[in-house]
Amino acid sequence: MTGSVYTRRRIMVVCLGVVLLVELFQLFWPSDRFYPLATLDGYSVGSQSAQSAAIKLNAKTLQRTVTLTDSTTKTKVTLTAQKAGITANYTARAEAAAHHSFAQRIIPFSWLFVHNTTSDDLPDALGSSKKQTEADVRNASVKADDSGKLQAVDSAVGYTFKASDIRKTADFSLTDSSTGDLATATIEMNIVQPTVSLDTAQQLLKTINAALGDNVTFTYNDGSWTLPSSSIVKTISTSANAQDNTQLDVTIGSSTLMSQMKSQGIALQVAQKAVDANAVPAMFAVKGRASRAIDADATANALASMLASGQAAPVAISINQVDNLELYDGLPTKGSTQDKLNELFAGATYSVAVYDLKTGESKLQINADTVTTSASTYKLFVAYSMIHAVETGELTWNSPLNGMTLSSCMATMIVNSDNDCPEAWLSRYGFDTVTQQAHEIGANNTNFAVGDMETTANDLATVLKGFYTNSIANTDSTDRLFQLMQTQVYRDGIPTGIGSDGVVQDKVGFLDGLLHDAAIVRCDKGDYAMVIMTDGSSWYKIAQASLLIYEDL
Repeated sequence: MTGSVYTRRRIMVVCLGVVLLVELFQLFWPSDRFYPLATLDGYSVGSQSAQSAAIKLNAKTLQRTVTLTDSTTKTKVTLTAQKAGITANYTARAEAAAHHSFAQRIIPFSWLFVHNTTSDDLPDALGSSKKQTEADVRNASVKADDSGKLQAVDSAVGYTFKASDIRKTADFSLTDSSTGDLATATIEMNIVQPTVSLDTAQQLLKTINAALGDNVTFTYNDGSWTLPSSSIVKTISTSANAQDNTQLDVTIGSSTLMSQMKSQGIALQVAQKAVDANAVPAMFAVKGRASRAIDADATANALASMLASGQAAPVAISINQVDNLELYDGLPTKGSTQDKLNELFAGATYSVAVYDLKTGESKLQINADTVTTSASTYKLFVAYSMIHAVETGELTWNSPLNGMTLSSCMATMIVNSDNDCPEAWLSRYGFDTVTQQAHEIGANNTNFAVGDMETTANDLATVLKGFYTNSIANTDSTDRLFQLMQTQVYRDGIPTGIGSDGVVQDKVGFLDGLLHDAAIVRCDKGDYAMVIMTDGSSWYKIAQASLLIYEDL
């Protein structure tokens, strides 16, 4: 009997000891940390701090799916919560869930019953973006995948909607689920249907592959050369037919094609034959200038026609009708790039900044931090200010400005260098605001005041780099801007100098004796920010300078 009592006492002591340990554990457990085994909204957060749990749940929630149905067309679109414009901030919710009152702490083993938390009493973790969520319609197309193989890419509808509408109508489920769904909602999405179907793209893919074979033959006079199909694939894209937008046209990237021809030595051999035929000047029969002998666009069009026919056939290389041959007259050839530019711009003042946009490396700096009157190049900073207003939800591209939409205003400002729209913008938002925005992106020597607009070659390169890398604007915004810069009408400077060796997206400025050109140059040598600012020079000299810089890259 005595032994039995002793055993019971030992058990009671052990039990009391366990209870005491649990009590001590509960009392002294950090107030900002979840108990072991805890979950919040279905996610395991055991032993994590509220801050760590909030970071984790923010990321996981934004990757869950939102299924939307357009109320008009009944079209369904599935997006991640983040792409749908849903925002997540679990800070307050996690802090509230991790906190345990003194009463809860003194109740033995209470931590086992409060670990699974999904409560409407906790602060809401979800919100919605103030700006509209939108996506451009995408037609089905043919393009190369990451492995270099041509694929038919399915179409996607375009849409525009307010994320706040999802919050108003959706049945949100914060708990984790096997499907990962966060919400479903029926809202007005302003759906735009694609015009080209996947079947059309797949049929064109078969046609292209039939013509491609293992390689493509190019000819000029008695010469014949081949490029492997793997090289040709890199040049291929498609676009909707202008007359029948349900059909696709094959398009060839001329600069990419020239890059392939140069790397394989074809361009130089063609140039040498063209010189022998007196079709181009002898100065083109050198490696650095060989591609200028070839009419890249005409050759690309010939290749596109052959591929669209579905029948393999030789592609004739067209030779350039040289219209800027005069740029080589008097072009300095001795010394460093700066020596040659000093000779070229003798009698004028100038500054130059050139950056490799892929690496960020500075390739050329000449007086690049010298403050200069900006002329119309300041409109690049106004364009950034406009884009910033749209991306932050303050405005939309359809907002009114100077009697037209903001979209039209930016277009005429960039394409035609119109002054009324940027002046209206500065009048509304203030010179100081646009100056401050320039400083915030690193253009610290740029300052705007009435009648006194100043910048530097490096500051213009800074805004160009920001656009290119999407560090200051998203892809939709920069695609819009780059298209305008590529079609702006004043093209006697850098675009003329680069010619068919690349694509130039630029903004010029001219005022009295000032001539400036700030450009993104996409060419076979890479992508570059190239800024040339001059006082007392000419567009001809700027074109020569860009040609000289290009050849020395």
